[in-house]
Amino acid sequence: MTIALREKLKGHSGALYAVSTGRHPGAVFTGGADNVVAEWDYDGKTPNHFAIRTTSTIYSLLALNSILVIGTAKGEINVIDTEAKTEIRCLQLHNKGIFDLKASPEGNIYACSGDGSVSVWNPKDWSLLYHFHVSTEKIRRIAFDQHSNRGAIACNDGRCIVFSTSDMKILHEFDAHQLGCTAVAFQADGSLLTGGKDAHLKHWILNDSIHLNSDIPAHNYVIYDIVPILENSFATASRDKTIKIWDADIRVKPIRISRPAFDGHTHSINRIMWLEEHSELISCSDDRTIIRWKLDSDEMIQKAS
Repeated sequence: MTIALREKLKGHSGALYAVSTGRHPGAVFTGGADNVVAEWDYDGKTPNHFAIRTTSTIYSLLALNSILVIGTAKGEINVIDTEAKTEIRCLQLHNKGIFDLKASPEGNIYACSGDGSVSVWNPKDWSLLYHFHVSTEKIRRIAFDQHSNRGAIACNDGRCIVFSTSDMKILHEFDAHQLGCTAVAFQADGSLLTGGKDAHLKHWILNDSIHLNSDIPAHNYVIYDIVPILENSFATASRDKTIKIWDADIRVKPIRISRPAFDGHTHSINRIMWLEEHSELISCSDDRTIIRWKLDSDEMIQKAS
């Protein structure tokens, strides 16, 4: 595998916590502590003329065709028509930050909040479908299995909760990371990856019961994001300023993207996103920059000696 920094983008005046696809192929939306959503065209080095200002820090973004959903530190969910540049809805259910926004395979929109609850919305009319509390602490991330009706929630109290998206029934609930579970992702085979404040990456087999298949000390500090990329590979991002590219078998030595080998981020990496059509990994950081990483899978990740 070859990795190259294609572009480093600067324009925000605060730390960045959110990234999503933009209005055009290759474009991306970003947002963070400066309360501004900016859009970057595929070949743009500075933000284009599209911008949205919110009343508080932006923690999460989700693009749905011509709709952009924004999750803020105040707990507001702003639904924006990006063509008309108008707000369709301001959903005010949660009283703490919206740390993650995801669409399930069925098309419903899930919002994870610092108030310990998850809300589920119908994007046709933005009516509330479900609202369930799962923790007294923050809900950091949510992920969905694209081949079944399962979702998984990463809780700041250390638990991971696997549930059915058809009826919200809890299928599995287990202690994943002692200091807090902060990232979660499904693999193509239906197994689960979790990352935590303990900086460990764990691989779980989900059958009738939970089986811990691998437990790797993956980073030096908390793991903030896990994203599937390429074929049977995935990336992790951490407060330790690094991105790592892993084989499906996490016991294989990963590729490390960080300084000085790469002109990478100088502060915590808070979000990453895989832009499949361009084979790019997009990262955003406390250092106020966005980096487009070009990945080429011609060479396989080599096993550790």
